[in-house]
Amino acid sequence: MKRKRRGLYDALVTLPDRFYPFRANVGGEWVRGVRAYNAAVAREVRRYGAGHYGFGLDAYRQLFHLAGSILFLALAAYVSQSLLGSREALYVFLVVAVLFISFQEFYLHRRLYRQLWKKGVVDWLVWCLPIGVFILAHAR
Repeated sequence: MKRKRRGLYDALVTLPDRFYPFRANVGGEWVRGVRAYNAAVAREVRRYGAGHYGFGLDAYRQLFHLAGSILFLALAAYVSQSLLGSREALYVFLVVAVLFISFQEFYLHRRLYRQLWKKGVVDWLVWCLPIGVFILAHAR
């Protein structure tokens, strides 16, 4: 069954699925990427129950969250300094990002993906702690 595309947001949310580096045996065939990721998720859900992905898959996804947070920090710093020429714009970007991540993790993902509260909190921390550290390190 084909999945309905939701555009850029869906592409970003499913980025870790497409780049899953480990292989899995699916129907007697060794596969990588989305098929291997989906097989790993199915295996962990059977083992731990709905919404639980096990330590390995959670750690894998958190690495993408951390990389996304760092990339966002770099992009926000570049845009605010180079294009807008304003240090204050950087803090506006970061506050808006924290608000969006809060909405995403605690409302949107709970509705769209039936994400557990615990996973939402961990995701939020991995996204927002680098932003908080950046703000504290650069606040004068």
